[in-house]
Amino acid sequence: MPFKRPPDEETIDCPEQIRALCSTVRHEIHQVVLSQGTASIREIAEQLGRKPVSLYRHIDQLVEVGLLIEEGTKSTARRDAKVYSTKLEFMRYRPRKPEMLKALGEFARASLKDTGIKVTKSIMSGEAVLPVPLRDTFVGSPAGWLNDEELGELNEHIDAIIMLLADKPKKPETKRVVISMGLYPA
Repeated sequence: MPFKRPPDEETIDCPEQIRALCSTVRHEIHQVVLSQGTASIREIAEQLGRKPVSLYRHIDQLVEVGLLIEEGTKSTARRDAKVYSTKLEFMRYRPRKPEMLKALGEFARASLKDTGIKVTKSIMSGEAVLPVPLRDTFVGSPAGWLNDEELGELNEHIDAIIMLLADKPKKPETKRVVISMGLYPA
């Protein structure tokens, strides 16, 4: 299924929002809320294997730039907990806005650097599952010469991967995986 341009209300299109996602923690928080629909700080922390207290500052920053929306509260055994949501899923590329290009470049650099660190940690710790078909760790830079039709097909595969990972909250017998991609004309 070909990818459709997202509506404006689902688009990250200001440099401040993109720069906020340059933080690995804030990017992970955003991704968890995106996959959950709504989530409290405790639920986000559980998904990420972190302590809730370590997330407050990051969540405040995401709310400040409009990446998270405070939806209200829900009752818990201890007290009412704030619940957050987001509709902002896609980054908009605006080639005529230098500040957007710079922010997207910063995001690409931060994302791929973090990926390198985490892939290395996965391999060095012995936790990586490398054999196909259930590998959970991969690194490589496959390259090839593609015509426009083949480039379109490649984009359909990228979109299929994105859709496969979308809206997948934590469930028993699942593991969180992240795919960082960088496609560029060499």
